[in-house]
Amino acid sequence: DTLPRPIVRQDQRRPADRRLRNVIEEMAIASGIPVPRTFVMEQESAINALVAGYRPTEAVLVVTRGALDTLTREELQGVIAHEFSHIFNADMRLNMRLIAVLAGILAIGKVGELLLHANTRTRFFNRRSGKNEAAGVFFLIILGLAMMVIGYIGLFFGRLIKAAISRQRELLADASSVQFTRNPSGIANALIKIRNQHGSHLVSSHGEDMSHMCFGATVPFHLQYLLATHPPVDERLKALGGEWLERPSGP
Repeated sequence: DTLPRPIVRQDQRRPADRRLRNVIEEMAIASGIPVPRTFVMEQESAINALVAGYRPTEAVLVVTRGALDTLTREELQGVIAHEFSHIFNADMRLNMRLIAVLAGILAIGKVGELLLHANTRTRFFNRRSGKNEAAGVFFLIILGLAMMVIGYIGLFFGRLIKAAISRQRELLADASSVQFTRNPSGIANALIKIRNQHGSHLVSSHGEDMSHMCFGATVPFHLQYLLATHPPVDERLKALGGEWLERPSGP
């Protein structure tokens, strides 16, 4: 994947980049949070954004090029305010820990796979192998299988927990966005554009891993009700005010 491009004060040649920087500084003042380092995912045409880090002073904000080119200033402000809420409410620290926990559980399953596929079957059926060697290889096969089962079952339930936590935090961040901007139309119209026109799915191979960190869902989920990291867009709009559901598209 292409690395995100940094946005710095000294090199903001595109008007959209300057607008982003201005909006970020406004939201930093509104939330009382230091201005985070900012990056743009140039290859992503969908509308999305995320924050990462353990402390507000170490936060990193990433925005897709699609968000910059598609959203109005008001809508971009709503999205950025949503991300600042994740910093303000310490959600980004929780999100980073969830990634670490899930990666650890997945590693158990991957180690089990390696044990199963490390030519152990070939060695087990090798006529030259003694009984002790065959028993040892058989033990490794059983251990690998057990680790695989534990790892992948644990990963499934870990994703269930991640999704449940993330859905609640997203609704809170939407409400905080309105609080920071004093304007529900910004984030509401951004959500309407995601629902009706541009979507939020990413082409990055890491989209599923960081879905719970992003403004909108980064990949489609097969078990939407269980594993989706974001509430349906209509549910988010309803929480902002029932009148937003009636609007077919943003301005």
